[in-house]
Amino acid sequence: MKSNISLHIPLKRIDIWNNFSKRILSAAEVELFLDYDGTITPIQKTPSEAVLAPDTIHLLQQLIQLPDVRVTIVTGRSMKDIRNFVTLEDIRLVANHGFHIYQNKSEWIHPDALSSRPKMHQLQNILQNALDSFSNVFVEDKQFTLSVHYRNVIAQNVPFVKELTIKTVSVFDPELIITEGKEVLEVRPAVEWGKGHAVRKLLNEHQYPSNSLKIYIGDDKTDEDAFKALKSSGITIHVGEMPETKAQYYVENVRDVIKILKMIVKLRTHYSIRKSTL
Repeated sequence: MKSNISLHIPLKRIDIWNNFSKRILSAAEVELFLDYDGTITPIQKTPSEAVLAPDTIHLLQQLIQLPDVRVTIVTGRSMKDIRNFVTLEDIRLVANHGFHIYQNKSEWIHPDALSSRPKMHQLQNILQNALDSFSNVFVEDKQFTLSVHYRNVIAQNVPFVKELTIKTVSVFDPELIITEGKEVLEVRPAVEWGKGHAVRKLLNEHQYPSNSLKIYIGDDKTDEDAFKALKSSGITIHVGEMPETKAQYYVENVRDVIKILKMIVKLRTHYSIRKSTL
């Protein structure tokens, strides 16, 4: 039985959408977590092509300027990479699947990730050489993690690329963690840490009113631990229909996410006006 509930417009469950809207309108504070690729910008053939649309940049600017609304981009990209794409002030950035956090002009890096940096750089060269016979494989060194992108590899070679990647990493260091995303394998330090841990770390640093609202929107398997972290205390939304997900709801695509963000701007603007008149 499908556990997801569609939130795309037109809504199949208008009662769910109305309840969602009421919670946004009445919350004392809204904490909004957004994945990047596949959530607020469509996935492209190469990571460098996934540039935010001007309207989306303006929308994010509107969100972060709202009182009692905090916005965090949570991504598997490196911090340098995501800061090149999202240059807005007063927005928090969680990069490298939670290992690297930027907020209030200061940075936090997981100690184990910091110590693993030389190892990751070495492994990137080894993997690139091992996979050199396959066209269009891109091994991305993100300082604290690695990404083996095979989106543009011909379909018949994909199983061999994945098998060789796993074997090469295992021989290099069997304790390193390999996770799978959308047409990418992620290699991480041997520590239990991910987007969900980073989200909890940020939430624990702030005292919230009892009627605050946390929202997380993401599209990939790497967002699942964040969905799990917020499932009992917030609203979790998966972008795209997926047979198994810990998210409470789903929308179909990036366009639907943009509609939700516009709705949040509208409702929270109304909330601020109403609050100022009390």
